[in-house]
Amino acid sequence: IINVAPTGSFTSRQQNSLQPYTMEENVKAAVEACKAGASVWHAHAREADGLPSKDPAVMKETIARVFDKCPDIVTSVIPYADYDKQGMEQIKPMVDTLAAAGPRYMQTAVLLIMSTTFSEKFTYVITERHLRETVEYLEKNGVRPEYQVHAYSGLKDVQDWLIDKGVAKDPPLMNLMMGFHGFSHATPLGPDPWNYIMMMNLMQSIPPGCVRGVCAGGRNWLPFTTLAIMLGFDMVRVGMEDSVYVHPHRDEKLKTS
Repeated sequence: IINVAPTGSFTSRQQNSLQPYTMEENVKAAVEACKAGASVWHAHAREADGLPSKDPAVMKETIARVFDKCPDIVTSVIPYADYDKQGMEQIKPMVDTLAAAGPRYMQTAVLLIMSTTFSEKFTYVITERHLRETVEYLEKNGVRPEYQVHAYSGLKDVQDWLIDKGVAKDPPLMNLMMGFHGFSHATPLGPDPWNYIMMMNLMQSIPPGCVRGVCAGGRNWLPFTTLAIMLGFDMVRVGMEDSVYVHPHRDEKLKTS
Protein backbone atom coordinates (compact mmCIF):
# COMPACT_ATOMS: atom_id res chain seq x y z
CA ILE A 1 0.00 0.00 0.00
CA ILE A 2 1.42 3.39 -0.99
CA ASN A 3 0.37 6.27 1.25
CA VAL A 4 1.26 9.77 0.00
CA ALA A 5 1.80 12.87 2.15
CA PRO A 6 2.19 15.76 -0.32
CA THR A 7 2.39 18.50 2.30
CA GLY A 8 2.37 18.90 6.05
CA SER A 9 2.75 21.46 8.81
CA PHE A 10 6.48 22.04 8.87
CA THR A 11 8.36 21.76 5.57
CA SER A 12 8.54 25.20 3.96
CA ARG A 13 9.42 26.75 0.63
CA GLN A 14 12.62 27.99 2.21
CA GLN A 15 13.63 24.32 2.30
CA ASN A 16 12.11 23.35 -1.05
CA SER A 17 10.63 25.97 -3.37
CA LEU A 18 8.28 23.34 -4.85
CA GLN A 19 6.58 22.53 -1.54
CA PRO A 20 2.77 22.70 -2.09
CA TYR A 21 1.34 25.70 -0.23
CA THR A 22 -2.01 26.75 -1.67
CA MET A 23 -5.08 24.53 -1.64
CA GLU A 24 -4.84 24.23 -5.42
CA GLU A 25 -1.23 23.03 -5.20
CA ASN A 26 -2.05 20.61 -2.39
CA VAL A 27 -4.97 19.13 -4.34
CA LYS A 28 -2.92 18.88 -7.54
CA ALA A 29 -0.13 17.02 -5.72
CA ALA A 30 -2.55 14.54 -4.13
CA VAL A 31 -4.31 13.87 -7.44
CA GLU A 32 -1.01 13.35 -9.28
CA ALA A 33 0.14 10.87 -6.62
CA CYS A 34 -3.18 9.02 -6.80
CA LYS A 35 -2.87 8.69 -10.56
CA ALA A 36 0.72 7.47 -10.11
CA GLY A 37 -0.42 4.63 -7.84
CA ALA A 38 -0.95 5.93 -4.30
CA SER A 39 -4.10 4.45 -2.78
CA VAL A 40 -4.00 6.38 0.53
CA TRP A 41 -3.65 10.15 0.99
CA HIS A 42 -2.36 11.52 4.29
CA ALA A 43 -4.28 14.79 4.24
CA HIS A 44 -3.08 18.08 5.65
CA ALA A 45 -4.58 21.46 4.81
CA ARG A 46 -3.02 24.89 4.39
CA GLU A 47 -4.45 28.39 4.48
CA ALA A 48 -4.34 30.66 1.43
CA ASP A 49 -1.00 32.11 2.60
CA GLY A 50 0.54 28.64 2.92
CA LEU A 51 0.43 28.43 6.72
CA PRO A 52 -0.78 25.08 8.13
CA SER A 53 -4.53 25.06 8.67
CA LYS A 54 -6.35 23.28 11.49
CA ASP A 55 -9.69 24.64 10.27
CA PRO A 56 -12.07 21.69 9.65
CA ALA A 57 -13.83 23.64 6.87
CA VAL A 58 -10.55 24.09 4.98
CA MET A 59 -9.77 20.39 5.37
CA LYS A 60 -13.25 19.45 4.17
CA GLU A 61 -12.94 21.59 1.03
CA THR A 62 -9.45 20.26 0.28
CA ILE A 63 -10.69 16.67 0.50
CA ALA A 64 -13.77 17.39 -1.59
CA ARG A 65 -11.60 18.81 -4.38
CA VAL A 66 -9.41 15.71 -4.39
CA PHE A 67 -12.49 13.46 -4.49
CA ASP A 68 -13.60 15.25 -7.67
CA LYS A 69 -10.59 13.71 -9.43
CA CYS A 70 -9.86 10.65 -7.26
CA PRO A 71 -13.13 9.44 -5.72
CA ASP A 72 -11.68 6.13 -4.49
CA ILE A 73 -8.62 7.40 -2.63
CA VAL A 74 -8.51 6.48 1.09
CA THR A 75 -8.27 9.51 3.38
CA SER A 76 -5.78 9.43 6.25
CA VAL A 77 -6.41 12.70 8.08
CA ILE A 78 -4.45 14.62 10.69
CA PRO A 79 -7.33 15.12 13.21
CA TYR A 80 -5.95 17.69 15.68
CA ALA A 81 -7.85 20.98 15.58
CA ASP A 82 -8.34 22.62 18.99
CA TYR A 83 -5.00 23.25 20.68
CA ASP A 84 -6.61 24.78 23.73
CA LYS A 85 -7.74 21.27 24.66
CA GLN A 86 -6.25 17.78 24.92
CA GLY A 87 -7.43 14.25 24.27
CA MET A 88 -10.74 13.64 22.53
CA GLU A 89 -11.70 17.32 22.75
CA GLN A 90 -8.64 18.22 20.68
CA ILE A 91 -9.86 16.20 17.68
CA LYS A 92 -13.63 16.57 18.07
CA PRO A 93 -14.11 19.61 15.76
CA MET A 94 -12.32 17.91 12.87
CA VAL A 95 -14.00 14.53 13.37
CA ASP A 96 -17.48 16.03 13.68
CA THR A 97 -17.13 18.16 10.54
CA LEU A 98 -15.69 15.43 8.34
CA ALA A 99 -17.99 12.68 9.65
CA ALA A 100 -20.98 14.89 8.82
CA ALA A 101 -19.64 15.29 5.26
CA GLY A 102 -19.65 11.52 4.77
CA PRO A 103 -17.66 8.41 5.72
CA ARG A 104 -15.14 8.86 2.89
CA TYR A 105 -13.89 12.18 4.28
CA MET A 106 -12.06 10.64 7.26
CA GLN A 107 -11.45 6.93 6.88
CA THR A 108 -8.40 6.85 9.13
CA ALA A 109 -6.85 9.35 11.54
CA VAL A 110 -3.20 9.48 12.56
CA LEU A 111 -2.75 9.54 16.34
CA LEU A 112 0.26 10.43 18.41
CA ILE A 113 0.65 7.84 21.15
CA MET A 114 3.30 9.62 23.23
CA SER A 115 3.28 13.12 24.70
CA THR A 116 4.99 15.41 22.21
CA THR A 117 5.86 19.11 21.95
CA PHE A 118 6.63 20.49 18.50
CA SER A 119 6.34 24.11 19.70
CA GLU A 120 4.56 26.19 22.35
CA LYS A 121 1.36 25.94 20.32
CA PHE A 122 1.59 22.39 19.00
CA THR A 123 1.69 20.37 22.22
CA TYR A 124 0.06 16.97 22.74
CA VAL A 125 -0.47 15.41 26.17
CA ILE A 126 -1.08 11.66 25.96
CA THR A 127 -2.38 9.76 28.98
CA GLU A 128 -4.17 6.42 29.10
CA ARG A 129 -7.51 8.19 29.55
CA HIS A 130 -6.85 10.67 26.73
CA LEU A 131 -5.82 7.93 24.32
CA ARG A 132 -8.68 5.60 25.22
CA GLU A 133 -11.33 8.32 24.89
CA THR A 134 -9.85 9.51 21.58
CA VAL A 135 -9.81 6.01 20.09
CA GLU A 136 -13.35 5.28 21.30
CA TYR A 137 -14.61 8.53 19.76
CA LEU A 138 -12.95 7.82 16.42
CA GLU A 139 -14.27 4.26 16.25
CA LYS A 140 -17.76 5.48 17.23
CA ASN A 141 -17.64 7.77 14.17
CA GLY A 142 -16.40 5.03 11.83
CA VAL A 143 -12.80 6.28 11.73
CA ARG A 144 -9.89 3.85 12.11
CA PRO A 145 -6.97 5.15 14.23
CA GLU A 146 -3.43 4.94 12.86
CA TYR A 147 -1.03 4.68 15.79
CA GLN A 148 2.18 6.64 15.12
CA VAL A 149 5.05 4.79 16.81
CA HIS A 150 8.24 6.74 17.55
CA ALA A 151 9.59 4.43 20.25
CA TYR A 152 9.01 1.11 22.01
CA SER A 153 7.45 2.76 25.07
CA GLY A 154 4.57 4.12 22.98
CA LEU A 155 4.11 0.78 21.28
CA LYS A 156 3.89 -0.91 24.68
CA ASP A 157 1.31 1.63 25.88
CA VAL A 158 -0.94 0.88 22.89
CA GLN A 159 -0.60 -2.83 23.64
CA ASP A 160 -1.40 -2.43 27.36
CA TRP A 161 -3.99 0.36 27.24
CA LEU A 162 -5.87 -0.41 24.02
CA ILE A 163 -5.21 -3.80 22.45
CA ASP A 164 -5.14 -6.00 25.56
CA LYS A 165 -8.22 -4.23 26.98
CA GLY A 166 -10.21 -4.60 23.77
CA VAL A 167 -10.46 -0.85 23.10
CA ALA A 168 -8.60 -1.02 19.78
CA LYS A 169 -10.62 -2.77 17.09
CA ASP A 170 -8.98 -5.35 14.84
CA PRO A 171 -6.81 -5.00 12.98
CA PRO A 172 -4.90 -2.15 14.66
CA LEU A 173 -3.08 0.11 12.18
CA MET A 174 0.49 0.58 13.41
CA ASN A 175 2.93 2.97 11.70
CA LEU A 176 6.61 3.15 12.60
CA MET A 177 7.87 6.73 12.29
CA MET A 178 11.41 6.56 10.93
CA GLY A 179 13.88 9.41 10.46
CA PHE A 180 12.80 13.01 10.87
CA HIS A 181 9.14 14.06 11.20
CA GLY A 182 8.23 17.67 11.87
CA PHE A 183 10.57 18.62 14.71
CA SER A 184 10.94 15.06 15.99
CA HIS A 185 13.83 12.67 15.41
CA ALA A 186 12.29 9.21 15.55
CA THR A 187 15.62 7.47 14.94
CA PRO A 188 19.28 8.36 15.57
CA LEU A 189 20.87 10.74 13.10
CA GLY A 190 23.67 8.23 12.53
CA PRO A 191 25.79 6.36 12.04
CA ASP A 192 24.39 3.59 9.86
CA PRO A 193 23.34 0.80 10.30
CA TRP A 194 21.74 1.54 13.68
CA ASN A 195 18.83 3.50 12.14
CA TYR A 196 17.79 0.44 10.16
CA ILE A 197 18.42 -2.02 12.97
CA MET A 198 16.13 0.08 15.17
CA MET A 199 13.35 -0.25 12.57
CA MET A 200 13.83 -4.02 12.41
CA ASN A 201 13.74 -4.25 16.22
CA LEU A 202 10.51 -2.23 16.42
CA MET A 203 8.98 -4.36 13.68
CA GLN A 204 9.48 -7.45 15.85
CA SER A 205 7.70 -5.68 18.73
CA ILE A 206 4.51 -4.87 16.78
CA PRO A 207 1.69 -7.03 18.21
CA PRO A 208 0.49 -9.90 15.99
CA GLY A 209 -2.41 -9.14 13.68
CA CYS A 210 -1.60 -5.46 13.16
CA VAL A 211 -1.40 -3.75 9.79
CA ARG A 212 2.25 -2.64 9.74
CA GLY A 213 3.38 0.58 8.09
CA VAL A 214 6.49 2.75 7.84
CA CYS A 215 6.37 6.54 7.56
CA ALA A 216 9.91 7.66 6.79
CA GLY A 217 11.20 11.21 6.60
CA GLY A 218 14.41 13.18 6.43
CA ARG A 219 17.52 12.40 4.43
CA ASN A 220 17.16 8.61 4.76
CA TRP A 221 13.52 8.31 3.67
CA LEU A 222 14.37 6.33 0.53
CA PRO A 223 16.57 3.65 2.19
CA PHE A 224 14.02 3.30 5.01
CA THR A 225 11.18 2.89 2.52
CA THR A 226 13.09 0.38 0.40
CA LEU A 227 14.02 -1.68 3.45
CA ALA A 228 10.41 -1.59 4.71
CA ILE A 229 9.18 -3.06 1.42
CA MET A 230 11.90 -5.73 1.55
CA LEU A 231 10.95 -6.63 5.13
CA GLY A 232 7.29 -7.12 4.21
CA PHE A 233 5.61 -4.09 5.78
CA ASP A 234 2.03 -3.64 4.56
CA MET A 235 2.24 0.12 3.93
CA VAL A 236 4.85 2.78 3.21
CA ARG A 237 4.27 6.52 3.29
CA VAL A 238 6.15 8.84 0.95
CA GLY A 239 5.95 12.47 -0.08
CA MET A 240 7.12 16.03 0.49
CA GLU A 241 5.62 16.41 3.97
CA ASP A 242 8.71 15.03 5.68
CA SER A 243 11.38 14.88 2.99
CA VAL A 244 13.29 17.55 1.08
CA TYR A 245 15.98 15.55 -0.71
CA VAL A 246 15.70 12.51 -2.97
CA HIS A 247 18.86 10.72 -1.77
CA PRO A 248 20.81 10.68 1.50
CA HIS A 249 24.12 11.47 -0.23
CA ARG A 250 23.17 14.07 -2.86
CA ASP A 251 21.57 17.52 -2.68
CA GLU A 252 18.96 16.78 -5.37
CA LYS A 253 15.60 18.04 -4.07
CA LEU A 254 12.26 16.37 -4.54
CA LYS A 255 10.19 17.82 -7.37
CA THR A 256 6.92 15.99 -6.61
CA SER A 257 5.54 13.54 -4.07
